[in-house]
Amino acid sequence: MTQRTSRFSISLSYDEAKVFYTGSKNRVQLTAFDGKTINLPWSALQPFFSASGIQGRFRITYDNEGKLVSLARDD
Repeated sequence: MTQRTSRFSISLSYDEAKVFYTGSKNRVQLTAFDGKTINLPWSALQPFFSASGIQGRFRITYDNEGKLVSLARDD
């Protein structure tokens, strides 16, 4: 199985991210640096949620079917 990697940055304030945390929305769509559209389940970003929201650069690894393998900070 081949894995692919993309990198992206995200900057959501606490109030913006809280919409996902409370369950009002459950997916986050963003554009990676390479132009690919990424549609992540909130549960993948939830461990990075803090009192300031979610900010930073991240690296996502996914399989050929587009399924998430891992997500990590890329700072």
